[in-house]
Amino acid sequence: MDELSSDDAFELGNQFRDAAIALGDWRQHRGSLNKAEWDEPDSQGILLLNTVSSLYTSAMGLVLVDGQHAMKRLRMSVKEAKAAVKHINALKQALDLASPPVFQSGAVYSGNAASIPSTIVALEDATEAVVSGTDSQSAWRFHAAIRLK
Repeated sequence: MDELSSDDAFELGNQFRDAAIALGDWRQHRGSLNKAEWDEPDSQGILLLNTVSSLYTSAMGLVLVDGQHAMKRLRMSVKEAKAAVKHINALKQALDLASPPVFQSGAVYSGNAASIPSTIVALEDATEAVVSGTDSQSAWRFHAAIRLK
C-alpha cells in the first residue's frame, strides 16, 4: 500500500467532514426519533469530527515532514554552491597569478620593454592579493596599462 501523502490526508479529512455535516443536516428528523435512536447518530457525528481533526493533524505532520526533506535538500544545495564558489575563487586566483607572466612574455616577444616593469608590478599585486586573501584586480589594472605593439 502506498504511503498517505499530505494531499491525500487533507482530502480524506474533507470527506469525513462532509459526512459529519451531512449527519448534522439529518438533525431535522430528530423529532421522529426517541432518545436512544438520537444518541447513536449524535455519537457518530462527534466521532466523525474527531476523526477529521486527527486527519488534518496528520496531514499537517506530513506537510512538515515534506518541508524538512525540502529544507535538507536546500541545505545540501547551498553547501555545494559554496564549494563551487571556492573552486571558482581558486581558479580566479590562479588566473590572476598566471596573467602577468603571459603578458610579460608578450611584451618581451614584441620588444615592448617599457611595459615589462608594469607586468612585474602586476605579478606582485596579484601575489599579494592571493596571500592576503583579498580580491585581486591587478590583472585588470595591468592589462589596461599594457598596450602590446
